[in-house]
Amino acid sequence: MDPNCSCASGCCSCCPVGCAKCAQGCICKGVLDKCCCCA
Repeated sequence: MDPNCSCASGCCSCCPVGCAKCAQGCICKGVLDKCCCCA
């Protein structure tokens, strides 16, 4: 799991993708509200 992100399945990483597009609804804990999740 990326220490900068919170994802229940443990497959979230900060990247240039809006969290709203994440199927699992990841929440990035970093400065930018950006993250990506595995489907």
